[in-house]
Amino acid sequence: MSNGYTCILNSMVLLMTMQLVNANQRPNIVVVLADDLGPGDIGFYHRERTGEKELIPTPNIDRLISEGMRFDDAHSAAPLCAPSRFGMLTGSYSYRNYKPYGVWGVWEKTGVYPQFTTSARIAKSAGYATAFFGKSGMGGDFKVIDSETKFAWKDRYKKYDLARRTNGPNQWGFDYSFELPAGIQNMPFAFYENGEWIPLKPDSDWKLIGPKQNAYDVSRKHNDLTQIGDSNWDPTLAGPMLADKARAYIKRQTRTSLEQPFFMYYCTQAVHIPHTPPAELAGVKIAGTTPGPHGDMVKELDAQVGVLIQALEIAGVYDNTLFIFTSDNGGLAADPEAEELGHDPTNGWNGLKGAVREGGHRIPFIAVWPGIIEPDTRSKETISGLDVVATIAAVTGQEISRDQVMDSVNLMPLLTQEKGARGHTVLVHYSQTGKAALRQGDWKLHVYGKNLKNLQPKQLFNLKDNPTEDEAKNLLNNPEYSILAERMLKLLQQCVNKPTAGL
Repeated sequence: MSNGYTCILNSMVLLMTMQLVNANQRPNIVVVLADDLGPGDIGFYHRERTGEKELIPTPNIDRLISEGMRFDDAHSAAPLCAPSRFGMLTGSYSYRNYKPYGVWGVWEKTGVYPQFTTSARIAKSAGYATAFFGKSGMGGDFKVIDSETKFAWKDRYKKYDLARRTNGPNQWGFDYSFELPAGIQNMPFAFYENGEWIPLKPDSDWKLIGPKQNAYDVSRKHNDLTQIGDSNWDPTLAGPMLADKARAYIKRQTRTSLEQPFFMYYCTQAVHIPHTPPAELAGVKIAGTTPGPHGDMVKELDAQVGVLIQALEIAGVYDNTLFIFTSDNGGLAADPEAEELGHDPTNGWNGLKGAVREGGHRIPFIAVWPGIIEPDTRSKETISGLDVVATIAAVTGQEISRDQVMDSVNLMPLLTQEKGARGHTVLVHYSQTGKAALRQGDWKLHVYGKNLKNLQPKQLFNLKDNPTEDEAKNLLNNPEYSILAERMLKLLQQCVNKPTAGL
């Protein structure tokens, strides 16, 4: 497809979407990003797969499924947190950033430079109020200081003033932020509002938080983790605090700015380790109510979604809100007790979070927009978390440059069931281990190469015939498929160097 034809097609889609939006009041946009949630963690998918009642109830997420469109072939921008979150925010694969596999250190520069835009900047340019809640998990920065201060933390021969963020959500296009820079799993163990540290109690100070306080002593790994944080840190507070702050924002925004729509990006801490469910959230009992702590966190996540839905309904704006629910990567292993009873976070796929096999990046993706998206519908088109960015641009009537948003596809034609609408023709999956894969239709080529260079093919699978990617059915060395494998390898190399959205 020529660049000229692509531009004309993109303009036509944008025009049709703008006409659709202008026929209604501009919608609010809420994007909920779960942390390490597999599709099989959701009650609806467990019932569909097994024909039996779910072990972990998720009534609020199930409600979204019944009221909107679910995607059977949805994938995260990467199988791991940091690169996936970069893709979700920018609409470009993280391998286009200065750190291909993601920015993990909280002191490291995030890479959200001017050459990339963000969903928040796009919405803001359309007149939206923009707000961020929860785990950013993709670096940032703190002010470097030379003198001693009680807020200082020494790392790599620099001193950082932990009281204030110098590069975070407020620099990425969000008017308001209530942030956990690294979630509940890494330093600093603290909350920040608009970049300023929010002490948990009047006597809060900075201290090293050990495994008993950060709950890693009972976690699946890092049992001896000790890092800097608020002296009153309590990870069970994270979900309730995020939900309360988001609820207050919706109430405030809809009361004071009736004519201004808002975009909320809600990045919950659930269900990442350490699994620290609160006793209850919004009147829902959580801790100890499922077969294990992982299940309790899934239930807490659902309760957070319920808080958001209820807040939108009370404010009278739910019917004019595009609500998207998804996850940053594939799921974690289930609690042993839940696994014995048939719970499968991957929903039958092979691999878990971090893997380039399907279970590492298959995610739930649900979109609700009453009156625009038909209830209880499903799409089998291939989509990605990357696509949130182009979709927000279309909904808000903003044009995007493929020099900035390189890999995101506008989902509005799919959401409105436009005839002939398509998702991605190709997807790239890549992990820190050097493993990567190209998905094209039913075919998936696994490769290995450092930083997506010097790629060597390893396996070729047909997912239609071999959905679990059984290595006994590797077709790479079958002469019948040698030309296909060569073409896919060349296409993957092309995807690394050029935008994929137009392919």
